[in-house]
Amino acid sequence: MRRFLTLSILLCIALAGCESKQAKIDKLEVQYKPLNTQYNKDCIAPAFGAKGAESYFKGEAPKVPTPQEEAAHNQKCAQELQQVTALEKQIEALQK
Repeated sequence: MRRFLTLSILLCIALAGCESKQAKIDKLEVQYKPLNTQYNKDCIAPAFGAKGAESYFKGEAPKVPTPQEEAAHNQKCAQELQQVTALEKQIEALQK
């Protein structure tokens, strides 16, 4: 009887510290949303020409990035995409 009681208490303590699946998903989504918004702002919008549209309508020549600026931008976008993709995979794995 004592073993059963001891095991029951240990099981209750162990389960009390565990997060539910939905709590984990919610936690990951809170991290995912700002990262995804930042990625879209930094990498997706400029690819569609949204960044230079204002200067184009003013009649100004668009700024052409140097190779170093372009490489830095591409590296930043790759890192942001990697973070966003990793969170998407974690969320998807928990939803199964």
